[in-house]
Amino acid sequence: MPEGNHNRNINSKIHIFYNLFTKSPEDEERVRKIVEEQFGHIDPELHDTNVSITSIGYKLSSIPNNSSIAVHHDEGGEDLTLHAIWEYCRTNNHKHARVVYLHSKGSYHPNESNHRLRNFVTRGALSAECANLPDTCNVCSSRMSPLPHPHTSGNMWLARCDYIARLIDPFAAKEGKLPEKFHEDNPCKGRGRYLGEHWVHSHPSVMPCDLYPGKEFTWAHLRVPPREELKKELRKAPRFRFEEYVLPGMCLEKHPETLSSKDFVRVRMQNYELLYNITDLDESWWGW
Repeated sequence: MPEGNHNRNINSKIHIFYNLFTKSPEDEERVRKIVEEQFGHIDPELHDTNVSITSIGYKLSSIPNNSSIAVHHDEGGEDLTLHAIWEYCRTNNHKHARVVYLHSKGSYHPNESNHRLRNFVTRGALSAECANLPDTCNVCSSRMSPLPHPHTSGNMWLARCDYIARLIDPFAAKEGKLPEKFHEDNPCKGRGRYLGEHWVHSHPSVMPCDLYPGKEFTWAHLRVPPREELKKELRKAPRFRFEEYVLPGMCLEKHPETLSSKDFVRVRMQNYELLYNITDLDESWWGW
């Protein structure tokens, strides 16, 4: 690569992809306020302010920050925007190219739990800490949890393009390219409609970092910190002991192997084989 291009890649700003869902005209003003809130955390010094917006459902008549909708679909899911990220990163396949994924969480189900989680993960994904992630990280978010499958609850994050380019195509499931078991909706195993939340942490070469030092919130919607309390201390994830991530509820009752330390490596390696045909991992490669 010519030296000039190399330097331009290093200094390029972070490209943001935004998945925007609006159910009906009656929701327009409320959803526009969600977009305005999230876009308010964009830093022009760090981020390309020309956000790539994928609109789904009702098309808003205007977007805050003089932004515009890149593509509109009457129906669809997050895989539309994740696929756009994947294609962008395959074209810009180097570690200095970074992308942020955001979505309008709470636009369909407006409640305090969704509002609080949206704010928590948006601020992390757009933080200066994630923007300047060290070489030992390739995905950064407010909180990464290895259980019940590697993910960030709320599914907003920053990632390096050379890592994203290794992932499965987000359209693989609907194009029939994945094993049948991945079509079953299973939030405990990150399958079906929950595969999108697992996607960015689904490859064995993932090197996650997260920001929030508090142990009270690990995953789901339980005990998400209030808006004014996002302390940021970037560290490699998972940052806590295994048992700190084990929560009571459906996964513990119906899929206990997803929260078991003795089964953790086996379950992860099964997924890596099914998704990526990777079988030659040392059992100490990741986690505990």
